[in-house]
Amino acid sequence: MLPSPLTILAGVIVLFFVVLVVVRGPVDADYWWHITTGRMIVENGAVPVTDPFSFAYDGPWVAHEWLGEVIIHLLVAGAGYPLAAAIFGLATASSILLPAYALDRGGVSLRAMVPWLAVGTYTLASYATVRPQVLSWLLLSVLIAILMGQHAEHRYRLWAAVPLMALWANVHGLYVVGLGVVGVYVIFTLMGRTALARRRLTALGVLVGCTIAACVTPAGPAGLLYPLRYLRQDDWGTAFIAEWQPADFADPRQWGIAVIAIGSVLLLARRRAPGWLLTIGFVGLGSALIAVRNAPLAVIMTMPMLAYALEAWLPASHGTVGPRARQRRLLEMSVALVVVVAIVAILPRVARSDAEATFPITAFDRLEELDSDARLFVDYDWGGYAIHRLHVHGGSVFIDGRSDMYPRAIFSDYLAIRSGDPAWTSLVSEYRVEAILLPTSAPLVAVALAAGWCAELSDERATLLVPCAGLSRVGA
Repeated sequence: MLPSPLTILAGVIVLFFVVLVVVRGPVDADYWWHITTGRMIVENGAVPVTDPFSFAYDGPWVAHEWLGEVIIHLLVAGAGYPLAAAIFGLATASSILLPAYALDRGGVSLRAMVPWLAVGTYTLASYATVRPQVLSWLLLSVLIAILMGQHAEHRYRLWAAVPLMALWANVHGLYVVGLGVVGVYVIFTLMGRTALARRRLTALGVLVGCTIAACVTPAGPAGLLYPLRYLRQDDWGTAFIAEWQPADFADPRQWGIAVIAIGSVLLLARRRAPGWLLTIGFVGLGSALIAVRNAPLAVIMTMPMLAYALEAWLPASHGTVGPRARQRRLLEMSVALVVVVAIVAILPRVARSDAEATFPITAFDRLEELDSDARLFVDYDWGGYAIHRLHVHGGSVFIDGRSDMYPRAIFSDYLAIRSGDPAWTSLVSEYRVEAILLPTSAPLVAVALAAGWCAELSDERATLLVPCAGLSRVGA
């Protein structure tokens, strides 16, 4: 029996993401502090409650991604990075394919799904990596698929959302999006607009169960409030952190969101999707327009409503039967095989990267020779890698990619030091900075050299600065 057209397409998409994530390599700075945290949790047998990595911050840390980090550490330690990357590539592909299979079971044709699968693949290609958030995308798609497949006679299936939420709340902080999706579904159920319209108490019970399950974390019920810290990413986040900036359609990587936005306006004139799918779809789109880091959520949350809408616009198709159907399937498989060969042959050439091309590894090697437990003021984009290199030796960083944890004052001090603000010397003394590692073009480099710091290593990419007397304990 030949595979269905959707299965053929799914195989191509899976292969694309597996190859992409493997050849891209560990170039995401946050990957490094994630895997370091996972290793620390496994070795210590406990989830940290205070920050162990930064010398500028000594407050509490809610490690809301702890299970995702442990999974990453165990995969990489047990099977190596390539296999771990392949698994995360599969998870990325599955996050758009699971809703597609739910649509297929609901009678939506593949031709109505293909445009949005293509847009989703294009958009997710910029975000696919080895990070806990990828597991969140997968769990979100599982939840949406469960809700889309809900029927009145299957009232108990909805309870699967409860253990799913317990798992999700420990994997990544985006579980709050899942709670929101369940909440929207329950609201529409109470309005009599879902398959469980006659099972309102069941729906309410599932929502309560999901909320309780989300509290089963090391942080307990207080963890429910922690994701609200992400709302704090105001002017500092949008000005400095790329992933918190609003969508910029001049950037080709964000064209997929533009297509989704246009499609949402044009296609919904013939809407066919259930109201709860429309609601979460527009919420997902709005979140991507506000912050580009939410683009994957927009893809997953809008694809079902857009596929339903396009299906309503397309003329009826009676398909093919008999020998013609078999010939068409063989043609589809041949085309897929050509695409697979192209992916394997071309993608590694255009997507290959490595840590050495992304981080100033030579400078870190030199710092380890000088003093591996230094208090390092390092560029924000290199903070995660610095944690991975230094923490095992007792070193620490000023700041890194955990922007949800740091108080605003530390962000301000970071910018003041990096920009060579007149107050930088007093701040460096206050924080007892022992070494500085920044891009050579950073304003502080020239200012610090003029103020008596010495370049232990400098090239066109990075400069490692220490006090000219050597790595003394500043302020000790």
